[in-house]
Amino acid sequence: MNKITPKLDPATFVIKSFEEVGRAIAYMHKHHANALNDGKPLVVRINQKEDDRSKAQNRLYWMWVNQWSKHQGTDKDSEHLYFKKYFLSRIYDRDDVGQYRKTFEAVKVLKEQSHPMYQQVVDGLNELISTTDATVDQFTEYLNDIHAFCNKHGCWLNTPDDLMFAWS
Repeated sequence: MNKITPKLDPATFVIKSFEEVGRAIAYMHKHHANALNDGKPLVVRINQKEDDRSKAQNRLYWMWVNQWSKHQGTDKDSEHLYFKKYFLSRIYDRDDVGQYRKTFEAVKVLKEQSHPMYQQVVDGLNELISTTDATVDQFTEYLNDIHAFCNKHGCWLNTPDDLMFAWS
């Protein structure tokens, strides 16, 4: 009778001290025999922490968008548009980023006038709002807004240890 070994969850270890080196080695020691017996040896990747917070934030953002879209049963692109519309646009309007505030004001006029093109303009504008226009601080706020929103709506977003710094 074949023994079925449960699938190993990926682990991330941020090494800042010798103690954490020991934890990583202990984890590998604990799991390597089963992995070899299953014909699926462990793979260890060693990288230096990304100092570019914006790249790390972007990675975390898309990870969270994917988690939320799976929770919702939708696709990541529609959830990306939703988050931009309800969270990022407010940050850009408040902070007067680029030409966004003036554009938002023009769209409000279309809404007040019940203009037949209002929804088409809103949808097009939402496509044009770019996360790359956010500063690191604005993107941190954006990530915090998304995390709180998803948590409130029953979806706890997982954050790998190596990306914790990207949103706090």
